[in-house]
Amino acid sequence: MDITLNPADLTHTIAFYTLALTSIVAALIVVTAKRIFRAAVALAVVLICGAGFYILLNYDFIAGVQLLVYVGGIVILIVFAVMLTSSLESIEEPPSLGRKALGLFSSLAFLATAVIAFSETKFPLSSISAEQPKDVAKAVGRKLLDYGAGGYVLPFEVISLLLLASVIGAIVVARNPKRKNEGSAT
Repeated sequence: MDITLNPADLTHTIAFYTLALTSIVAALIVVTAKRIFRAAVALAVVLICGAGFYILLNYDFIAGVQLLVYVGGIVILIVFAVMLTSSLESIEEPPSLGRKALGLFSSLAFLATAVIAFSETKFPLSSISAEQPKDVAKAVGRKLLDYGAGGYVLPFEVISLLLLASVIGAIVVARNPKRKNEGSAT
């Protein structure tokens, strides 16, 4: 049996395992970091690796959305919230033994469920290549900006206003104004 390695397949395999290892290590940092800023940066790495997986699957538009919405929006919002609340140095108290046991039990139950699901599921290999249309991003952009019956411009604008209101609300809540009458009896 002659096995020949295609350089493109080898590159994709190396890229996949590199992204997988990086995302696993960064995910472990997210859940074990004692400082929330470091956890947020590690979360950004995990989400960037997710975009890399989409690129390997030839879903460039979804990778771009992943980078713009999750990395560019949510993680940056988390970082701003941390910086505005000045809680960069805050470290939580260690969890109690009961919470650690509950977390371990939940993790093991999830692992067992995932292993059973993957071992029982048949993943047939298809010889049909999944061709995607070349103008996917163009079609999605036209739908987002179309104000007709099949368009989504109204929900798109409502969501943008909702996100803006959320950011303004977070800033107002996070502000800690110094009160002039603090400590004086009235």
